[in-house]
Amino acid sequence: MIRKILLITLFGVIIHNAVFFAQERHTLRQMWSETETNYAGAKAAESAVIASVLNAKAVKANALPQVRIQYQNTYGTFEGSSGGFFPQPGTFNVSGNTISGASAVANNFGSATAEYELYNFGRQKSEEKAAAFFTEKVKTDREVYLLKLKKEVSQRYLDWIFYGSKLSWAEKNSQRLAEIHTVSKALSRSGLKPEADSALTYSSYVQALAMQDNLMGRYRAATEKLKEFLRRDLHTEDMDRNDFLNPEMNLTKRDSAVSEHPFVRALQYESEYYQAKAEAQTKAALPSLKMLGGYAYRGTGINRSGYASGSWYDGFSNSTNNVLVGLGMTWNISSVYTNSQKSGALTKEAERLGYLRDQYQLALSVERKALQENLAEKQKQLLKEAGAVKAASQAYEMYSARYKSGLITLIELLQIRTILENTETTQLDASREYWQQVISEAELTADFEYLFNNL
Repeated sequence: MIRKILLITLFGVIIHNAVFFAQERHTLRQMWSETETNYAGAKAAESAVIASVLNAKAVKANALPQVRIQYQNTYGTFEGSSGGFFPQPGTFNVSGNTISGASAVANNFGSATAEYELYNFGRQKSEEKAAAFFTEKVKTDREVYLLKLKKEVSQRYLDWIFYGSKLSWAEKNSQRLAEIHTVSKALSRSGLKPEADSALTYSSYVQALAMQDNLMGRYRAATEKLKEFLRRDLHTEDMDRNDFLNPEMNLTKRDSAVSEHPFVRALQYESEYYQAKAEAQTKAALPSLKMLGGYAYRGTGINRSGYASGSWYDGFSNSTNNVLVGLGMTWNISSVYTNSQKSGALTKEAERLGYLRDQYQLALSVERKALQENLAEKQKQLLKEAGAVKAASQAYEMYSARYKSGLITLIELLQIRTILENTETTQLDASREYWQQVISEAELTADFEYLFNNL
């Protein structure tokens, strides 16, 4: 029974660890998921998209009938039987001559008007098209921003892994020197080696500790920079779950079309936006045909006989009601030349953005091919660097054993250790360069999947 319980417990621990490992395998992917959800810059980009969508809806609403209502209750002097009123803000109307009664009366005026543009030569459609292109541009601007943010998150994460790996290397290097110092001190005490060996190894050991302190500072700085994007602490064991020092030697070829890059599409949409605005500007110089309709109510304290009452409540008497419908055309002839010049300027701006789009599309294609060529050779280098580190480690172990046996001098052992140190450092630097180029390629192809799956 006890054995059965132990087996069940052990199986549960294995399953828990497997699930934990599966969840924590790709720390960079988790970091990006949190950044996309919580980072203020990502939220700002999303708000810009929402604002643009609302603006497009507002532009479409301009095609709806425009309805206006007003109501006024006034008290003032007058001349005549028609009373005084303000049909529109800023307009004062008085007519006729006083017959009898008070010199000031109350008046009421209310109206409702409707205006519907029947035909404007396609200006409204052009404005709606421009608003739609602008919305698409803002969406692709958001994609471009998120790509740059992915690159920044990936770069900081790479720095954290690199300095963490360098710190681990420095600790291992210090441990090697500590072992050499212990052996040299024992050999010196036994008279097999000179006392200078002990002093030399101690100096090398202290220097290694100083380098370790320097790398500890850089590692902690890189950790702090990551806290801008990640709301939880990272630990050195998280580094064991990435392929920083063992990237796949055959990078999956991705044939993503560079023309689909969000930055290129943003330029395309911006060019089309200015072209649509140019069309709208040209059509704005043409006349506009509208259907008009209105209803008006008016009351005054002056009756049909011309008698004027100064009482406020009499201002609601002697009312009249009127309805008006008709067609109207407006044409600002003087704007024909001005709008033509504005349209020409917008067209040239659209043309400029089109040229920029072609330029960046070509540049992205060339840069991507160059990176792929470099990455192919970088993979070969990493394979050789891994072999060199393995051979240097084996050589160091053999020479260390010979030194302990008194067969070689300390200088020879330190030379071998220096070769191993340089080989390991070169491997770390080459791995960092490799992943930096992978990050650059991911930005150019707008595809971070390989990076998220391996780093």
